[in-house]
Amino acid sequence: MSIREIFKNWFFKDCSVMTGDGKSFESSEYMSTIWEQPGFMLPIKKKIKACQNIEMGIYIGKEDGKKKVDNHILNKIFRMINPNTSFQDFIDYLIVWLEGSNNGVLLELIKGLPSLAPDLYIHSPNNFTVYFEGRRIREIRIHNPAKTITGDELKDYMWLSSPNYDNIIDGVSGNGIGQGRSKHNALAIFGAYLFKAWKWNWSLANNLGKPGGILQTEGAVDKEDREEIRSKYSAHYAGAENAGSPLVLGSGLKYQDTSKAPIDADWSTAEQKAHERAAIATDVPVELVGGGDSTYQNRKQAKKELYREAVIPFFNNLKNWLNYLLSDYLKNGEYIDYDLSGADELKDDIGDIIQKLEPLKNRVTINEYRRIISTLTDLSLEQLKGGDVLLVGGGDMTLDEVTEPATTEGEKEEDV
Repeated sequence: MSIREIFKNWFFKDCSVMTGDGKSFESSEYMSTIWEQPGFMLPIKKKIKACQNIEMGIYIGKEDGKKKVDNHILNKIFRMINPNTSFQDFIDYLIVWLEGSNNGVLLELIKGLPSLAPDLYIHSPNNFTVYFEGRRIREIRIHNPAKTITGDELKDYMWLSSPNYDNIIDGVSGNGIGQGRSKHNALAIFGAYLFKAWKWNWSLANNLGKPGGILQTEGAVDKEDREEIRSKYSAHYAGAENAGSPLVLGSGLKYQDTSKAPIDADWSTAEQKAHERAAIATDVPVELVGGGDSTYQNRKQAKKELYREAVIPFFNNLKNWLNYLLSDYLKNGEYIDYDLSGADELKDDIGDIIQKLEPLKNRVTINEYRRIISTLTDLSLEQLKGGDVLLVGGGDMTLDEVTEPATTEGEKEEDV
């Protein structure tokens, strides 16, 4: 052993300096545990909850003539996709797995008798592999229970994944294996940074409720002594419940306070910023996860934005996927669509609507006005007998009464 190595071993044996591992950030490490990452799951649960307010069903006709088909066999799927999983849970699985993984999800359709609704199953990203031959899927291998799908069986399966910009032709990879690419790979550093910031602040709470200091001895201290001092110090003074307690040291120990270095303030600010960016990565407005200027009015507007920017585009895709996969059950002009009437966040307050309609009040009849309010709100106002008249002025006279010509017929001379 060289003199340099001997000195190095002695120095690190007796020196009390502790260093970090210096490990660089890897998005793959974050992605492998993304379903356990608070930066991802907190905003994504907001998105899931909003989606679960939307009702899907079978419809026929277009635009104004669109009608819901209440007795269609596929309506069962929009309650329970199979005996084990509700449609609401299906939405939950679909959003988390589709957004949080590269491989996406695999939908499997199990058909029974033609007069009965099929069962729909969703496979996790880790339970299948898609193989291509040219531009077509050659086979799909399900790992548990082990199964290989080829030929005509493939029409009962649908692979959904995020676009992979490394593919040679849209959905086709260069190695013959289907592979999507979650956009959270590019945005993973925000979620990872948020997690680190939370750990940092939690560590502060567990260490006197503030950044720790330096304990210094006059002589050399070996590794065992350092660990003993550290454990005794932590046992008596660490933890949120001991924040601000006076520090009493034994003989020969000196304490140097290093509290509130500039980096600590940076971490506190950075936690909020990373939190906001992690929410944006899932198309969720930051106001809904405690970020931004989170006032009641801003959150109200943010909920509308969530539906317009994230929920409605998701359901536009979902209805197209299901219409394609379930096309054998939609032979008479029916189609799968969604209904937004259950999303109260998209509705204006009744008071706001009435205030906006105030200029219209003297331009339409009473019954026309009631019909407009019923259309724009949840109110069901009946048509009034004699309500097909216009009100003018303060609303206490009809247009007919105002325009009725004056007459002196029947008046006496002394009345004039």
